[in-house]
Amino acid sequence: MSIVRNNTPKDTLINAIVDLEWNMFQETQNIGGRAGCQDDRETFYIMRYSQFSVLNEDTLQSYRNDLESARQSGRNLITEKYGYMMEFTSPEYYKEKLEGVLPALSAGKAELIAQIVSLQLAYHKAFAEKYPRMAGAGRPEQDSYDTSVRTYSIGELKTYSEKTLQLFLRDVWGNQHMILDIQETMAGFYGYNSLQTAEDALARRG
Repeated sequence: MSIVRNNTPKDTLINAIVDLEWNMFQETQNIGGRAGCQDDRETFYIMRYSQFSVLNEDTLQSYRNDLESARQSGRNLITEKYGYMMEFTSPEYYKEKLEGVLPALSAGKAELIAQIVSLQLAYHKAFAEKYPRMAGAGRPEQDSYDTSVRTYSIGELKTYSEKTLQLFLRDVWGNQHMILDIQETMAGFYGYNSLQTAEDALARRG
């Protein structure tokens, strides 16, 4: 069941995407069994809606097409995303079990992803400098055996088609405040009227 914010055509499109992703997420098998986050539909919606809210509708439609095409061919893009992430979080397992199974990356896609991630990390750094407590409550910036901002972004972007990546890069280039906008939308879901209000609340909690 989707949560409609403003009931605009863009909201309808985002909701359709989140529903497709959620269904794939439910079918994703984790090494250690079902994860608790797979039962948390609300948090999943908040995180995914916030991320998609900064994208143009043609980018969203292209990604929806990617999801629909994957579903029709029996692929699960959420499973693939977490598989790609394991190159960084579990490199030995990735090398042994996943590298030869996951779709190979073309040179064109690899270059687009490198450009996108470079911009995203620069934007995230600016966000973290201004709102360190909010940034600290999320994923770490640096790669580690925990899922970093970079690891998650690379894993997800590898599941996008080249067309979607081209549109996504255009959107990232066009909005240097993208990470701030995503975080502000997320804060709004949790009842804060601004990023500074959320930052101050985290400060009071110590």
